[in-house]
Amino acid sequence: MSTKSKNSPGNLLVEGATALILGILWVINMLPYRAKLSLGLGMGGLLYRIPSSRVSVARTNVRLCFPDLSEAERERMVRDSFRHFGAGLIESVISWWDDTAGIHAMTETLGLDHMEAAQAKGRGVILIGAHFSTLDISAMLAAKHIRYYAIFREQNNRVLNRVMIRGRDRHMIGGIPHTSLVGAARRVKQGHVLWYSADQDMGEEHSVYAPFFGHPAATIDGVSRLARLTGAPILLIATRRREDNSGYIVEYLPGPESFPTQDEVENATVVNSLIETGVRRAPAQYYWFHRRFKTQPGMEKGALYR
Repeated sequence: MSTKSKNSPGNLLVEGATALILGILWVINMLPYRAKLSLGLGMGGLLYRIPSSRVSVARTNVRLCFPDLSEAERERMVRDSFRHFGAGLIESVISWWDDTAGIHAMTETLGLDHMEAAQAKGRGVILIGAHFSTLDISAMLAAKHIRYYAIFREQNNRVLNRVMIRGRDRHMIGGIPHTSLVGAARRVKQGHVLWYSADQDMGEEHSVYAPFFGHPAATIDGVSRLARLTGAPILLIATRRREDNSGYIVEYLPGPESFPTQDEVENATVVNSLIETGVRRAPAQYYWFHRRFKTQPGMEKGALYR
């Protein structure tokens, strides 16, 4: 995007509104932890009640992924996923601006021995992330035990992008643009941990179809390409907030020693299976409103969501 278009009246208006909202969130962040988390859950509940395409997308995804649940159970999951999304918005500003030690004291870590064993191999680690509602605060939670780089995608909104990068950089070594596979591989080869979220539909280019909750999903091959270039082991990081909202659980789940194989569908299936295991720990805390099945074999893009 050119400088001229970035400075267009429309963009300046959006960025001004973003700055105002961030100011309000900064004030909200002064509240006690439980008060601001409850506020976030309530905000998410309101979003669920507003008819939107995102609610419709979430219903479709939950129906596809949990066909054995009753309609009432699926609708409850959709509602709760929006409530958790609202909590995640508040947790973003906690991660950007709040006291790290206080949040770390509320964090339980499972499977840290898997991370330590992977690091001990001396080939770096590819840490597979996913779009849980705890996505932003996960940067703070993981930093309790590890230092890492992360693959990131810049936001078009310059104000939000600046605040987000500065906030995330509090907890990690640095970010690597999603377009720089060579840069990512270099950091891994140096022995670093690299966080790579791999659960969004990016179209058919650099993707293969692999099952996600039993349904075909266009799955990027970036994880297997990095693993092949570096020889690094893979792990999943799955984060969730406790049911009583008293803190967080971070869990590291190891991938198979044989990863990657020469079969990209098999590799993508491994990645999706790891993410699915993490989602099942707390299904309502996943971003079900993403169009995960937007690209389907032999179908027009987005057909499942019409």
